[in-house]
Amino acid sequence: MMEKVMLFLLLCFLITVIVLAVLLAVRSTQEDKEDICVTTDCTESAARLLNNLDTSVKPCDNFFDFACGTWRKLNIIPEDRSSQDVFGILRDEVEVVLKNLLEAPVTEKDIGVEKLIKNMYSSCMNQDLIKQRNISVAFPVINDLGGWPVLGSKPGGNWNESEYDLTKILIELIKYNNKPLLEMYVYTDVKNSTVRVIYLDQPGFGMPGQKYYQKGRDDVMVKAYEELAKSVVMSFGATEETATNDVKAMVDLEFDIANISMAAEDRRDSNVLYNRMPMSQLSENFSEPADVMFNWNNYITGIMLMEGVNITVNESEPIVVRAVPYFEKFFGILQKHGKRTVSNYVVWRIMKNRIYNLDETYEDMITKYNKVLYGTAVPRARWRKCSSYINSNLGMALGRLFVKEAFDEESKKDTEELIRRLKISFNELVGGNDWMDDATRELAREKANSIKQKIGYQEVILNDKEIDKLYSNYSVNADTYFENILAIINRISIDSIRMLRTKVDKTWWTTAPATVNAYYNSVLNRIMFPAGILQPPFYGRSQPKSMNYGGIGVVIGHEITHGFDDRGRQYDKDGNLEQWWSDDAISRFKVKAQCIIDQYGNFSLPEADGMHLNGINTQGENIADNGGLKQSFRAYRDWVKERGKEESQLPGVSYNHNQLFFINFAQIWCASMRRENAINRILTGVHSPGRFRVVGTLQNSPDFAAAFNCQKGSYMNPNKKCGVW
Repeated sequence: MMEKVMLFLLLCFLITVIVLAVLLAVRSTQEDKEDICVTTDCTESAARLLNNLDTSVKPCDNFFDFACGTWRKLNIIPEDRSSQDVFGILRDEVEVVLKNLLEAPVTEKDIGVEKLIKNMYSSCMNQDLIKQRNISVAFPVINDLGGWPVLGSKPGGNWNESEYDLTKILIELIKYNNKPLLEMYVYTDVKNSTVRVIYLDQPGFGMPGQKYYQKGRDDVMVKAYEELAKSVVMSFGATEETATNDVKAMVDLEFDIANISMAAEDRRDSNVLYNRMPMSQLSENFSEPADVMFNWNNYITGIMLMEGVNITVNESEPIVVRAVPYFEKFFGILQKHGKRTVSNYVVWRIMKNRIYNLDETYEDMITKYNKVLYGTAVPRARWRKCSSYINSNLGMALGRLFVKEAFDEESKKDTEELIRRLKISFNELVGGNDWMDDATRELAREKANSIKQKIGYQEVILNDKEIDKLYSNYSVNADTYFENILAIINRISIDSIRMLRTKVDKTWWTTAPATVNAYYNSVLNRIMFPAGILQPPFYGRSQPKSMNYGGIGVVIGHEITHGFDDRGRQYDKDGNLEQWWSDDAISRFKVKAQCIIDQYGNFSLPEADGMHLNGINTQGENIADNGGLKQSFRAYRDWVKERGKEESQLPGVSYNHNQLFFINFAQIWCASMRRENAINRILTGVHSPGRFRVVGTLQNSPDFAAAFNCQKGSYMNPNKKCGVW
């Protein structure tokens, strides 16, 4: 009997062991499954990431070629583009959404702004009517400017030297936000960010930037610019001989304007650019010779008394001059070239912009010019031009429709959490640096914690009455495209100037929701992440956190760091231009920044015939890239630590999540560019090309070197590393 009992107990024990073993096996299998993300979103993220890689390149040899090699083979630059990159592809996708919204029929349910933008789109798309109305629509503008001398006796050529008044001409041009000889605008006073002030600055150029004029008078790009101007004035009625002579004189004038303008490298110190003086002092500091027919007081007063502005100013009105060296030589240049050439030039500058709103004849001229300057062979699709224009100029109205159609509200909460974590990470980096004194370090933390954030869109756009009120002074007609453009430009210009006496509203948005980009504003100490950028590969609710931190997380860190780059550091937590760092901290910062300047300045761009990057002009963006990467990786690892374990593995992906962080970071900068675009980026850009936003930043990252086990001294893990934050 005892033996049977013992046998029964042994049998029960064995059964229990077997059951426990089965349960443990099942649990282990479930845990294994939990370690692999098997959702559709995870599969898509894995496929997108893997399809971009070129695994024939070793990560430590060149991470950009490794991360983006196949992407560059698959994403051929379209004929209407000078480059192709991830930002451009996402913008194209957004434009498709905007196109569908704008092409939807006007209904009784549409509020005023919705009818406004749809009518504007219709007028832009009606190319038959635009062709039928031809250049006649431009002559009223030319006549208001006193005529175009190059046209002689032809329509629009009613120029009379005895009636020449440069002050009046430049006031008329500002109505169309056109500022060919000097830039006058109203903006926040950078030394008192609660109010606005009048600024005077040097102008932009007909070509993309000052350095294009330094290439020489016979450069092929300069010749293309001159040929464009000649073709346009002849199409308006000028004879070939007059066109040749007058256009040459115009371009000569523009060369002289470029020569007296401050270089971008000399315009990074905001204190150098802040020269405040009463209006009466303009004539004392930059005296106007009688023969140039310009008067400072009449110019400023005339602008402020324009219809829709109606602001009284007197001789004590403060003016901030941002380009003293330019204005010291400005009137001498005008005297040298004479009234006819100056008149020709200022009308050319507005017409160069407005030919984009004329018929296909001018599109052909522009395409020929763009082929030389940017390498593009064909114009952009008409619907893309129209939707892009509306998004740029009526962006809050169009953003209302975009947000309703395409924005996931949950992404706002996720982004807010990422920003919270990135701020903590930045403060940790501030606390750990070895070059700041304690007092400056504490103020830096205070500024970081004071950074305001705007995510997605401004709530007012969803309020029917408020959004209609915002655009109450805008009016368009579906049959008058050219006049619509002029009316919108005029409204934007008037609205910006009449804000002079209005207190700065630091809560107001300045960016359209359907924008694929992000921003930091020094005088508002604010970061902005519009709805358009909150999509893969930057951000996806279901893609791994490693990829989100490597994407939008790095972008967030980048924007935060802008508050502490070579320009942003000059502004305090309230957005005021003030020295809040110690002299010693500034000196140490400049040494570290110089390392970044030298590193990036030594990179040469193959697509630009081996031209070197401009390390000075790109330093702010490069500092922000390096700081943003470091912050976001630290924030990601802190998140994993809080979680208690690593994320689930992506299906079919052998890379761990630290590696996925850096791969996704690199892949947001995948890009290809034509030679002309590469040259443009170096001559005018403040951002390094995508290749070096990846390579330069990762070369400085010990975290990256550890993640991919890069041998010290290899290309991606050089012995010398640069870093500020």
